[in-house]
Amino acid sequence: MRERVSADLFRKQLPVLETDNPDISRAWNLALEDMLSNIGLFRDGLLKEKAPVLLAGGGDAGYGYDTPWTRDASINTWNAAGLLLPSVAKNTLLAVLTGEPGSYRIGGQYWDAVIWTIGAWQYCLYTGDEAFLPLVRECTVNSLAYFEQTELDEEMGLFRGPACYGDGIAAYPDRYVTGESGILSYPAHHPSEKGVGIPIFALSTNCLYAECYRLAFVMTGDERYARKHEALRNRINEVFWNESRGLYDYMVDAQGREERQEALGESFAILFDIADDEQKEKILEHCAISENGITCLYPCYERYLPYGIGRHCGTVWPFAQAFFADAALPLRPEISAFELKTLTQNALRAGQFAEIYHPQTGMPYGGVQETDGPITDRWNSIPHQTWSATGYLRMILLNLAGLHFSKEGLTIRPAKIADVSTLRIRDLSYRNAVLDITITPQGWGKEIFLPADTSGPRRILL
Repeated sequence: MRERVSADLFRKQLPVLETDNPDISRAWNLALEDMLSNIGLFRDGLLKEKAPVLLAGGGDAGYGYDTPWTRDASINTWNAAGLLLPSVAKNTLLAVLTGEPGSYRIGGQYWDAVIWTIGAWQYCLYTGDEAFLPLVRECTVNSLAYFEQTELDEEMGLFRGPACYGDGIAAYPDRYVTGESGILSYPAHHPSEKGVGIPIFALSTNCLYAECYRLAFVMTGDERYARKHEALRNRINEVFWNESRGLYDYMVDAQGREERQEALGESFAILFDIADDEQKEKILEHCAISENGITCLYPCYERYLPYGIGRHCGTVWPFAQAFFADAALPLRPEISAFELKTLTQNALRAGQFAEIYHPQTGMPYGGVQETDGPITDRWNSIPHQTWSATGYLRMILLNLAGLHFSKEGLTIRPAKIADVSTLRIRDLSYRNAVLDITITPQGWGKEIFLPADTSGPRRILL
């Protein structure tokens, strides 16, 4: 059972959004409340005493997730929590680490654990927390060394393991089905001497490793990481890019490749500059998008169609929508606008940010997946899911309001991707400053830069 923390302790530090679009204003407030409802007391990893962390989801519903997850902690921090709830985000990042002094590394489900580095780096960009950087650097370097030893396939030049977030068996082809609901059951049925023993090479996971190598170079200045980043980037393009589809393929293994569209993989390829400009254009031109947003994996695996839609294939996960909207913004802002509009509508219809939505109805929908043998439809879409809520906050703050963070400071470049003429964000804390940002009808597309050492109250008018 989770130990609750009063949301009132944190509500006062959150910014206020004012727009002339009541739907977006209402959805923003829902997202904030869903995020707040998932703050609980927790102790694990390098968090030595119980402290407020962001749990994965469930809110006050009485069921859901009672612990942080590494990828959730990282994505929530990256999305907005590192800016809006910096102390809680930092606690959550600490809680998913493992090891002893001098050998700390990232814990949790192994395959996409390196996403922690991206979340931790973004936290540092939000806050300027220089004291945290040595730990981020240590965990990144140690984790890369560990996973190079255990999961890097030297012949393929890629990292083994499932897709980012894809712990459910519904994310994988029939040959990986064991009757159990998780992909982690596969090694017990197919023993291997290679690492954990899941012989998948997934697009999204390898994109994460490439970005982690890049950040390792930024943090250490060690040219070896720059070379490894470039080698992995090139290998991803050699193995996964499918010119005939104008998309990256989802995964490869010894038995072939899955020519499916992975929302996170395509998004990461764009966001991390794995794809070149021409490839980015093709991805955004060829991606299939349902009437309620891009689906996590398309098309759905055929074994689920008699029962419904797979939990991890064919369904709409809002956090993946948010990454896709972010990736599309520079080249196809209309895609970002559509993802923002559909998620706004779905959240308002449900009165919350659910974990998963149905691609046709837009209602919360847990999908179908194997459970102890047969396929069952009793899977829940966890209510008040944290990364769904923070994904929406990302869409508003990083896309619509156009907040772009760097070591040097904050660039504000709002994008007209919603039916909004005026937008104001009040009481937004950024490092040592408190910002009051107003975007007028003439301000969309304009730009202003605030140095990282900006302090005190600042009013910005665009």
